[in-house]
Amino acid sequence: MAEPAPDAVRQPLIPSALLVTYPVLRDLFAEVRVANAEREAAVARWAQAKALAEAANAQAGGLTVALSASANRSQASREVRGGLPTPVVTQTQVGATVGWDPDLFGKNRAAERAAALRAEAAEWDLARVERALLLEAARAYFEWLAAHERLTLNAAQREVVGRSQELIAARVAAGLASEREAMQVATLIAQLQAQRAQLLGRRAAAEERLALVTGGKRLPLSDASASAPLPVPVAADLPVDLVRRRPEVQLAERRLLAAIAEATRAEAARYPSLPLTGTLAWAAANPTAMWQMSAAAWALAANLTLTLFDGGRQASELDAALAAVREAAANYRQAVLAAVAEVEQAAAALASNDERRVALDAAAAAAERAWQLLSAQYAAGLVDYALVLEAQRTWLTAQEAAREALAQSRSDRLQWEYALGVNW
Repeated sequence: MAEPAPDAVRQPLIPSALLVTYPVLRDLFAEVRVANAEREAAVARWAQAKALAEAANAQAGGLTVALSASANRSQASREVRGGLPTPVVTQTQVGATVGWDPDLFGKNRAAERAAALRAEAAEWDLARVERALLLEAARAYFEWLAAHERLTLNAAQREVVGRSQELIAARVAAGLASEREAMQVATLIAQLQAQRAQLLGRRAAAEERLALVTGGKRLPLSDASASAPLPVPVAADLPVDLVRRRPEVQLAERRLLAAIAEATRAEAARYPSLPLTGTLAWAAANPTAMWQMSAAAWALAANLTLTLFDGGRQASELDAALAAVREAAANYRQAVLAAVAEVEQAAAALASNDERRVALDAAAAAAERAWQLLSAQYAAGLVDYALVLEAQRTWLTAQEAAREALAQSRSDRLQWEYALGVNW
């Protein structure tokens, strides 16, 4: 059974338009969350960080209680004196020790906070890993869908060109067309066959990528939503909301705060400590007499400790912690800038490619109309077949370009939702 998702993954985000238009993505995403080994490893890292945070929290109070019990049986010598052996000595001891190391300079509190922040960072790292895997699954599905659509288009094109080939063959037999025209059509059919083989390879590669990201499972894929209109992109909001949603930014922030807490701990470790210890013990030769007041003993101790010389170890540890803070601060700034830049780039690509797709759709429609007109004129004997063939090639090229633009528009919407941190 999969681990429950952490709060960073379950957080409420803006809804996705892609999941509404392409419902198959929901099944793929659910399988990624259950079966992907990389996500499972991230869940394990999160669980480990949580356990270490709990251990640091338990240690922060500085209070320890230990119980001990022992029974000793000893004999000093086995030499006989006066015909009697040396007696065997038996002693039973029970004791309790209480220790308290007051956190005078905040070392334990800083260590506890650093561990808690590392646990939060592991939680956001899980969210980052999961979103990257979901993005990979969606990309693979859209690549499969694009190849599948292109194969359908390729089959329709081969059927159209096949009818042209039959027409040319009949005209060649009647002496109305040349062998050159027949070879030109045969060349076009061979090119379409080669394109089909390439598209089959692309579709198979996309299926393998999906199987990898879903833990080896091969889910049934559907192209039922292929003809659906492209979803309207979700609206962007303020950069501060973007920063709050992006797992990469939250991860970098938690790592920065954890580095600051670790530097605070390293600084506090250079100051004195004052551990207090109290011991209460009972010891007696006869266990029945052990609980008498005469068998009890107690002790209290205070131990002031200050390191005067350690070869520069503590100073070096503090320098390393401060350097880690500077590194984490730089990584945080870079994460924020990268998140904002990714949104800007995705928005620009989305707008430009949508405009390009509309133009290519119009070009494909115009090319198809031109080819149909020239085909009718050729059938009436008004134009040479070379013009028809050129128009047919232009139509095929325009159709393929329009399909590629459609696939790119889907990919742009996917990247846009990923950049905004949309809820998947």
